[in-house]
Amino acid sequence: MRCAIYARVSKELDSQKTSIDNQIDLFRNYANENNWEIVRVYTDKTSGTKVNRPGLKSLIADGKAKLFDVILAKELSRLARNGRLSYELRDICQLNNIHIVCLDNSINTLTGDVQNFGLFAWLYENESLNNSRRNKASKRTKAVRGEFTGSNPTYGYYNDGGKLKIRQDQSPDIVRRIFNYYLEGTGMDTIAKSLIAEGVPTPSQVAKKANASTLWHASTIKNILKNRHYCGDLVQHKTESISVTTTKRRILDEESLIVHRDMHEPIISRETFEAVQRMLQSRTRIGKAPKKHLFTNVLYCKECGRGMWYKVNQKGYRCGGNLKYGDFYCLNKKAVKELKLKKIVLTYLKELFQAFQDDSMMKSLMKKLEQKQQEFQKEMSNVDNQIQDLRLKRLEYLNLYTEQVITKQELIEYRELTDKKLKELDMIKAQIHQNLEECTNENYAIELGNKLKNFFPLKDLDSKLLHSLVEKITVSIDGDIDIHYTFINPFQDK
Repeated sequence: MRCAIYARVSKELDSQKTSIDNQIDLFRNYANENNWEIVRVYTDKTSGTKVNRPGLKSLIADGKAKLFDVILAKELSRLARNGRLSYELRDICQLNNIHIVCLDNSINTLTGDVQNFGLFAWLYENESLNNSRRNKASKRTKAVRGEFTGSNPTYGYYNDGGKLKIRQDQSPDIVRRIFNYYLEGTGMDTIAKSLIAEGVPTPSQVAKKANASTLWHASTIKNILKNRHYCGDLVQHKTESISVTTTKRRILDEESLIVHRDMHEPIISRETFEAVQRMLQSRTRIGKAPKKHLFTNVLYCKECGRGMWYKVNQKGYRCGGNLKYGDFYCLNKKAVKELKLKKIVLTYLKELFQAFQDDSMMKSLMKKLEQKQQEFQKEMSNVDNQIQDLRLKRLEYLNLYTEQVITKQELIEYRELTDKKLKELDMIKAQIHQNLEECTNENYAIELGNKLKNFFPLKDLDSKLLHSLVEKITVSIDGDIDIHYTFINPFQDK
């Protein structure tokens, strides 16, 4: 029997490392006694109510790949404290002929001892619910006493036994700068861009969160500006978890807040904080929503892929990535005039429309469509070859993993990369297939002509015409403009 070991503790604490090791030793002894081969050991350091566990995900993926025959766990609650997840695991194991053995003698599918599966699943989830209630009650009691109970202290502070204290690094100065900048009239986006340019660590980086972003956002600046902790007030019980089986939280009303005034040393004076709140309310009250211009959601930066924003003072469009995050994010500062874009699109459409009125031009157009068809067929063949190569390489990597030449992490990383590339190729293939159908359709030229005829004679480019005939426009850092139409452009080389 090929055996997989699963060990879990609720929290990533030094005190619980011994528990993981003890579980694994227990499993190894049990496997040796039964002459089972241990294929892999999976561990997690998080709550059993949560589905998103790296170790559990790997266990399930390898189980579906039939890499083992039996799963060893201390008890069913080590695998899942969530009733729905417990049944999902059972069904996955049944479909893939995998046994589950729990060392507390609660579940053993090898001996057919599964009659109490539902009972244990219910008991463990109910126990988690009770623990959650006790934990919430305990946190509320501490909050009422004036103790900080959050998972992560507010940016600029650290938690010292339930009391917020100012950090001895640059973060408190960053908070003061943000408040001062805003009082001086600097916008949130501009503040965020300046912090990005300086390479200032974000709050999530300071808190050492997983996958912490290096980019400051206007929303982050706004949250800092509105946080009462900075003027010395401790405000808690803003949100609560919806259930033990999800990480999502609900926002509570003002009456549920637990507030203690002047509980810790402020970073910002109360006068400054209240002045900023008045400014926030004033700007929100008189602010206007940005006007949607003709090329909004059509025009994109070729360098970073972000949409381009209309700037009134330049009467044209600029890369949204550069405007929001600065040169750190994208170097494209090219401003494209709206009048220039309209002229380019209108000129091409008029030329194409005229081609449909001339017999010789129609013959030329049909010839070009035939050439396009041949080009698309070559592209389709090339994409098919790339897909086949990727599938073969994916199989090779799986063999390398089973032979223990590469690690599990390397296999996962390659699979993710391959799946992403295959998805991109499938999308490309679908587009090429659509283009081929249009090229081979005898009525394509007639339909395209009628489509253009509906908008002629052209006097100006309006939103209806633009979105009907133009799919996307991209602008490079050099100002080169590429127009992608909703139809095959027979006069475009590529």
